[in-house]
Amino acid sequence: MKIFGIGLSKTGTSSLAQALSILGYKTKDYPGLSHYAPGDLSSIDTKLLEEFDALTDTPIPSLFRELDAKFPDAKFILTVRDKEGWLNSCKKQFTQKLAAKQSEAHNRLFMDLYGCTVFDEEKFSATYNIFVQAVQDHFKDRSGKLLIIDIAAGEGWEKLCPFLSKPVPEIPFPKANVTRIRWINIDDLVETAKVVGNALVRTHKLMLAGESHQSEVRSFPRATIDWLQKCYLELRGGRSYAAAHSARAANVILTRQLLRLNADIPVISRLSNIPAHPERRQWNHFWLIDPLDGITGFADKAGNFSVNVALIEDRKPIYGVVHAPLDGITYYAVAGKGGFMTIRDEQPKALGDTQPGHPAFVAPASIALQMCMLAEGGTSDDCRVPHSFEWHSAAAHVVALACGKRVLDCDSSVELTYNKESLENLCITVE
Repeated sequence: MKIFGIGLSKTGTSSLAQALSILGYKTKDYPGLSHYAPGDLSSIDTKLLEEFDALTDTPIPSLFRELDAKFPDAKFILTVRDKEGWLNSCKKQFTQKLAAKQSEAHNRLFMDLYGCTVFDEEKFSATYNIFVQAVQDHFKDRSGKLLIIDIAAGEGWEKLCPFLSKPVPEIPFPKANVTRIRWINIDDLVETAKVVGNALVRTHKLMLAGESHQSEVRSFPRATIDWLQKCYLELRGGRSYAAAHSARAANVILTRQLLRLNADIPVISRLSNIPAHPERRQWNHFWLIDPLDGITGFADKAGNFSVNVALIEDRKPIYGVVHAPLDGITYYAVAGKGGFMTIRDEQPKALGDTQPGHPAFVAPASIALQMCMLAEGGTSDDCRVPHSFEWHSAAAHVVALACGKRVLDCDSSVELTYNKESLENLCITVE
């Protein structure tokens, strides 16, 4: 059975695609097109029609009649939205600048559908009414063939799952508007991790120098970060105390920086109060961080610690940064878009295409660094991490995916997921 999402762009088509993927369908959102002619089903790549269970967004809506004729057993899902909100989204998206970048085929489709290639409120408004009515007329009196769903208004699993005869998942329905989240720049996350990492390096050096009463302590820029001086003054409590204080301060800075990137995304950190599972299970997106992974490494001269930043979407990590500031090594990746590893100011190396090129770590205190090394092709015969927490594994998990590896639960051999009731990973393997 094929499933076609035939809602117009900006009506929640991406959210529908994510929901169908969660339900187990192999889904393609926005198939695109190399050519377009009205009513010509060859406008859709035949291979995509064969390969995927479900397809959504352009050019699927324009060809719903032809798809219905070719796939008589298919089901169709029309995503709708309040027209004012839809028009506002279209106005922001379909600009002259975007039209100039689009292919001739795409602009031809827009002319056929809307009568214009750049947003025109009157034409888009008329098209919306005509299109929705045409879909309803086409499928009238065929019960179970068409589902109309308003994702933006909060409709979700309770309508979609019965239509597809699927059980309701235990995770929230994907958000109706994830564009801003999906446009987060991975470089901004790398820079955020480096800001925190640089501050940790300074306090690490202050700690070691302070204990040996070296005069070079005076050369460190104490005013750079508010908590540097306080950390130094509290060294009388011992390295462990100073390391713990540095971790708490780094957590404050990292959390603040992430909220500046997007104030709507909550943060889970090992150093913050973690909400109960009934609350956080409703989150589609959240940051999962460890501002100082490998606190024992921070407390000694080895310095094998890292700053871990991951963005979780519907229980899967989609952005990941693991930054080892003392060695100047940074791993970063975006799920489905690959990743890179850099050493200080060297050119980034694409993950999965190169042999390990970093200085050898000896039993890194950071669990995330250990996972990145295993994913990149480290020499260890044992690819297991016997015990960790989600903030240790999430960022490294995205790195592993970019290396062509998977992060599995040792017992079930199932891909690791996040935001579990318990945030512990009893045993995972990178393979």
